[in-house]
Amino acid sequence: METLLTLATLTAAVRLAVPVAMAALGELVSERAGVLNLGLEGMMLSGGLAGYLVTLESGSPWIGILGGLAVGAFCGAVFAVLVVVVQANQIVTGLAFTLLALSATTYLYERSYAIGQSPPRIPRLSMPPLVVLVLVALVVVWFVLNRTTAGLVLGAAGEAPEAVDALGYRVDRVRFAATVAGGALGGLAGAMLVCGPLGLFVQNVTAGRGWVALALVVFARWRPVPCVLGALLFGFCDAAQLRLQGTATAVPYEVFLALPYLVTLVALMVRARDSRTPRALAVPFVRGGT
Repeated sequence: METLLTLATLTAAVRLAVPVAMAALGELVSERAGVLNLGLEGMMLSGGLAGYLVTLESGSPWIGILGGLAVGAFCGAVFAVLVVVVQANQIVTGLAFTLLALSATTYLYERSYAIGQSPPRIPRLSMPPLVVLVLVALVVVWFVLNRTTAGLVLGAAGEAPEAVDALGYRVDRVRFAATVAGGALGGLAGAMLVCGPLGLFVQNVTAGRGWVALALVVFARWRPVPCVLGALLFGFCDAAQLRLQGTATAVPYEVFLALPYLVTLVALMVRARDSRTPRALAVPFVRGGT
């Protein structure tokens, strides 16, 4: 226990939690509007690659962060066109989007660097500004959802879209905007991972963090503050498994690798029993339909 409860472990926990928290906040926004974005992992990958390439070209990780944000917003807009405008199945479209993003980023990576060639590292951002970014995003998301008319309309679009439509708001526009915002935060999360702790892009750099963010939204019962707290729990477990791998033990290291995901799964199972899923989540809205 003394090995885990150290300043180094807690610092690593925050570092590992930052991109997951940002991605979870983005997913929270889209799901509260009724759009299930299973393409979040792919948007994080796309934002991570964009952040790396833009930073490599400009020399500034802050510009790279903005590049990841812009690419995430673009991916969110493409996804919104498919699931909000065209009304394709959200689950199938999200899975396909993630698989496409994984293949595309891997292809671009392999085209840029030959086998055995090490890609150059980029300037990195320190942790304090990244933590501030997450806190700002948390405050903005909480305030918009709970203290503004736009937030009330957005939440109603995921609960009772017919009522939103009856009040004169366009449900498709609300969901489109929420999906773009969620994609932007997802792309930003990927860029924060690459331009922050790593300073490098590798294939599948997110390593399932987008899926963890999806689970954390359910764990948090679609509330912003518990989303960030859940990300900190995941970050601590991830930091703990890294620390435990360096200790003398007969336990296979694969068990430690699975630890943060197992803890997240167990926490999700416990919390999801009383979750209040938005009633219109993943349900297309047809104006004038029954």
